[in-house]
Amino acid sequence: MRNNGLKKLLAGLSAACLAAAAMPAMSYAAETADTAAKAVVGDSNCDGSVDMSDVVLIMQAMANPNKFGLGGTDEHAITEQGWKNADCNGKADGVSTDDALAIQLYLLGKGEISSGKTDEQPPAVEATKIHLKNTTITVEGENATVEGTTVTITHSGEFYIDGTLDDGQINVNIADETADAETVKIFLNGVNITGKSAPAILVTNAENTSINIVDGTENTITDGETAYAGDFAKAAVIEAKDDITIKGGEKGDGVLNITANVQDAISCNNDIKVNGGIINITTNNSETKTDGIKAKKSITIKDGTLDIDAAGDGIKSTKDAVTVSGGITRIKAGNDAVQAETTIDISDGKLVAGGDRGLTAVTGINITGGTVIATATDNQVDEKLIKAETQPVILLNCIADPTNEKDGTWKKANNLEWTVMRPEMNVNTDKTDFQKKYKYILISTYSITAGTTNFTNTNVNKWITHTNSEESLFAVSNGINVFNNVNPAGAADNVNVPPSETNA
Repeated sequence: MRNNGLKKLLAGLSAACLAAAAMPAMSYAAETADTAAKAVVGDSNCDGSVDMSDVVLIMQAMANPNKFGLGGTDEHAITEQGWKNADCNGKADGVSTDDALAIQLYLLGKGEISSGKTDEQPPAVEATKIHLKNTTITVEGENATVEGTTVTITHSGEFYIDGTLDDGQINVNIADETADAETVKIFLNGVNITGKSAPAILVTNAENTSINIVDGTENTITDGETAYAGDFAKAAVIEAKDDITIKGGEKGDGVLNITANVQDAISCNNDIKVNGGIINITTNNSETKTDGIKAKKSITIKDGTLDIDAAGDGIKSTKDAVTVSGGITRIKAGNDAVQAETTIDISDGKLVAGGDRGLTAVTGINITGGTVIATATDNQVDEKLIKAETQPVILLNCIADPTNEKDGTWKKANNLEWTVMRPEMNVNTDKTDFQKKYKYILISTYSITAGTTNFTNTNVNKWITHTNSEESLFAVSNGINVFNNVNPAGAADNVNVPPSETNA
């Protein structure tokens, strides 16, 4: 009888775990500098206590790692400390649903939770310092070896890098990433690295690598004037075979400048995340149309300020999605500004993108928040792929600029300003900052709600018009709003175009 009762209890607990995985994100206590650093066994959300919310977060992280796992897009995604705390079933075997079950048994008084680790753990290793001295490299610390002008990082840990390297490489190469699954944390502490014949930063093998931009520093990564050859022919200035994350410091004022004269700027075989800092990317090879940020899997922009001026595509995922959930991203591209093999998902932050095509996706463009300004010279975004239920998406299909006989595009100086329709924003107008000349415009922003608004060309200080210059008022609703024959120059001086009575 006792065994049957225990089986029923375990079955019920397992069902509860599965139900928790399907629950929406709970409102966890905000992390402070103190609570974030606490190592409390079982405390997956780092709020200082162990309760059912820790079970829920573990299950969410397991069921939806892209959203709630390490580096996930949700603001309540599990942190590195939370992940360590979550390994609590006493086996020290990594986080799994067994840990969620262990917490529930503990809360019911049916068991204990433990990290399963002994006091004989290896002591914490101090950060390794790597000093670049033009044509030589010196190392203070462990797990970094030097051969010529290449320094190879061979184990996880923290590595602070400073100085100038005229032609060389930072190579991350963990011999067994299964045995060493922790993050390699590279801190750029005022560097100027040129990789003339191979990537300046190369992640050959590592489970996770983060490039951290130290507050108050300016860092430059570049290639030479000659294309890479051999195995590196298609490599980028920063090339990663495994996941890579770019982060800023606490202040977020550190700067990373990446100039790709011949190669792509950043390329990754897996996932790329941008979580902070000030990042300026320029690619200059107009012959091969080099890209700014390219990943075979997903690209996620979560925070920071990212400026891209690319001869080819600005941001491109060749097999997965592009997600913008925060930060400020500005893109000027010779080809597509943002391209995804699956979806483009925008939920917060600001994205201002201009290219031959603005937003290009295969299965969907989902806009649920934030500000999106996307312009194109060749064709408008595919409106059939757009899903926008929480705020309007406005598509402006412009007439040709009569003063531009070459291609009829409008100069980027013809920015737009509109009346803010949300009184709580405490401003009267909002505006664009176009990155490139254009014929087509997509605008979706929190400041415009369902109703009517005007758009002003700030270059000539006139209301723009649509429908063959007969309308200067734009009636918008949540969802897709298409306006044809838009004239960014507005009506002629001698033509009075009042707001439409039918749309007022």
